[in-house]
Amino acid sequence: MNTNNIFTFENPSQSGINWFTPSTGVFLSPTNVGIVAVDSKKDKSLKEIYLIDSGPDRATAEKLYIALKKEFSKFEIKKIIDTHSHADHCGGNRFFKEVFPSLEICATQMEKSGIECTINQSAVAYGANPLPEYRIPYYEAEISKVDTVISHDEVFKLNDETEIKCIPLPGHYFDMVGVLCTSKGPVISNDSGISSGNGTVSVFFTADGIFTRGMLSRYWIPFVFDVGKFIESLSVIKNTESDFYVPSHGEIYTEIDALYELNMLSVLQNEDTILQALKDGPKTHEEILKYVADLNNIPMRLSQFMLIGSTLKSYITHLYETEKIKWHFKDNRMLWGLSSTSSSQ
Repeated sequence: MNTNNIFTFENPSQSGINWFTPSTGVFLSPTNVGIVAVDSKKDKSLKEIYLIDSGPDRATAEKLYIALKKEFSKFEIKKIIDTHSHADHCGGNRFFKEVFPSLEICATQMEKSGIECTINQSAVAYGANPLPEYRIPYYEAEISKVDTVISHDEVFKLNDETEIKCIPLPGHYFDMVGVLCTSKGPVISNDSGISSGNGTVSVFFTADGIFTRGMLSRYWIPFVFDVGKFIESLSVIKNTESDFYVPSHGEIYTEIDALYELNMLSVLQNEDTILQALKDGPKTHEEILKYVADLNNIPMRLSQFMLIGSTLKSYITHLYETEKIKWHFKDNRMLWGLSSTSSSQ
């Protein structure tokens, strides 16, 4: 079904794996996991599986493994392509490596460090050795070793009909990638309204490069590490043609322009809120955080204090780099105020 460009499977699989084409599917979970399955060149009875991310934790990975066993009588997972090093994307790595010791865990160089040193996620967001309350599985995945460092535009040609291409999408995190999967063959989900015959069908797993409507309705200030690069990556996603777009959290889309606009609205509104906070005088980071939380009716808790607080610092950096705000020290406090350009607007 395709309503307002949101795609849903009319007959969702009980296993949790739903297929766009005979070779490209998605395991729907709190973090959607991309699946590409091709026949082994050595053994036609064997399916070789390539995963885009591995899920948020061991329990989800076990469910995916059970689902794969229902789908295929004989299979092996060849590679996991981790889009980035956040725990909810690489939390199943360790489990799958234990089940398939020869599989390759792949990630870009900068994301490799966070997968192998899992304290990085909370340390980056907190800005120091994190509190014990932040050192939980939600922020720290089981440690796994990255076997292969890939470039952010790596291409895996699996056979004459199926290709996996990495697309750089930094911003949400250091060197995150999206993954564009193209394959020949009919669309299994005919309810999509997409008629491919036996042509090429593309599925773009966009990681956290763009946030769904459902996600933004709950979290209008989602975590972003580099706002400028996030904006650039939004444009990359908007300009990448695909039959299906699969963000990591929430709905699947058949057209991305409207979602791009909603994400840009979030960015611009969050920037404007910070500028509005400074109109009545300079403020510290925590004073800006209070203003933003109060305006958005966000009851501040420990997790939000870290994630929203860290994201606001990223916005502050972006506004400083674009010369809209400036800093100074007074009474041993670092204060942020409007630049002369912003003040005159």
